[in-house]
Amino acid sequence: MGHQRRTVKKKDATVEERKAIIGQFIAKGMKSEKASAIAGMSKSSYYYKPKGGKPGKRPSRKTVSLSGTLVPDKDVVEEIKEILLPEFIDYGIRRVAIELKRKAYVINHKKVARLMRENKLLNPVNRSANLLRTFVKFKQVFPGQPFEILEIDIKYIYIQGDKKNAYLITLLDTFNRQALTWQLAYTMKSIQVIELFNDLILDYLQPNEVLNRPLQLTIRSDNGSQFIATQLREYLQENQINQEFIKPRTPEQNGHIESFHNTVERLVCRRIEFETLAQAKEIFERFYDTYNNRRIMKSLIYMSPVKFIELWNDEKLVVVYDRKTRKQTFLFREQQVA
Repeated sequence: MGHQRRTVKKKDATVEERKAIIGQFIAKGMKSEKASAIAGMSKSSYYYKPKGGKPGKRPSRKTVSLSGTLVPDKDVVEEIKEILLPEFIDYGIRRVAIELKRKAYVINHKKVARLMRENKLLNPVNRSANLLRTFVKFKQVFPGQPFEILEIDIKYIYIQGDKKNAYLITLLDTFNRQALTWQLAYTMKSIQVIELFNDLILDYLQPNEVLNRPLQLTIRSDNGSQFIATQLREYLQENQINQEFIKPRTPEQNGHIESFHNTVERLVCRRIEFETLAQAKEIFERFYDTYNNRRIMKSLIYMSPVKFIELWNDEKLVVVYDRKTRKQTFLFREQQVA
């Protein structure tokens, strides 16, 4: 059966919604004249930009879907709540807008901001988190492929029931931000760090033949006793893994793992009081699963680390670098061709 289009009736949609429909058609390659005719609006009205003055009509209370259906905003708000519902998800306006578009809504971030603001769904601004962003820019690594530069670090996790700290150690791939392996324990000696690297080799490096390629894997860490131990350093040399240390009192040189720890603090430690180490391990199992598989990131073109690496391995993505700053940007391969 052929695809039929109908002209949108005047009572079906507001001006804002008609413009959204036209924009969607144009984005698919349709000429503006034809798209305007289908939406029941003149081409000049579509391109008209108000010059200011007194406010006009109230904001639209419906949102257009890709199918052309008008969805009440209360239903869109429920969709937003569903997006924000999973444990360890803290999206702001931009990431919610991306997720809504993936659910086939024609909506921009301004409307998402209004809906989230009106329904008290906005996250409070975390001023301390902004300090980390200036750190990360200083001597930040820019790997060109997975398993090129990993960062490792330890974060203290307070167990309220036992009145003492546990050690959370994580190995993070700086290319796609994936937390590859981790451990939570009341002690953290060099032999435990070696066990972590054994898991890394068996679960990731051997299946991906990383140790056989010309470019060696590099591990970045601070100068903690676990990382400078002779036993660990000899182990890494035997497995052809480079090791480099950041300068003392410069956590910004380990910027990716520091940023990750900031996320752990915000999404886990500030929200949950741990009674036992076993309970903490169960919660962190869920956190790492969400972080790796479901939590989208702006730096990864709004994908999760696992989804991103799947597309990278399928050669659907490319990385480009700024000539001056060496800052990396990821693109879909067809975008680069275009």
